[in-house]
Amino acid sequence: MSGLFLVKVVVSALVIALASEIAKRDSFWGALLVALPLTSILAVSWLYLETRDNALVTRFARDIFLLVPGSLVFFLPFLLETKTRLGFLPNLAAGIVLLVLAVWAMRRILS
Repeated sequence: MSGLFLVKVVVSALVIALASEIAKRDSFWGALLVALPLTSILAVSWLYLETRDNALVTRFARDIFLLVPGSLVFFLPFLLETKTRLGFLPNLAAGIVLLVLAVWAMRRILS
């Protein structure tokens, strides 16, 4: 395992941990940290740093851009929680199923 890989893991984990800690105090600010494209910024930066391949980074950024709207379906069960009262685990499972279906559909559309 390279030193750069460990740096990537630590920085990425810190961003996720920070977001969940902030959300405990104020869900808006925790959500803002997650809603910012920090993951994309980190991933695009790591990819460029390792490959120096602008074409690859451009394709990666395009794919992220196209997949973000579809990934929002993951949150639908949670948004409907006040009506469905399913609880966390069923909402999580439903969100994952919706996400898988949306990604599958996007992949079919884009290929």
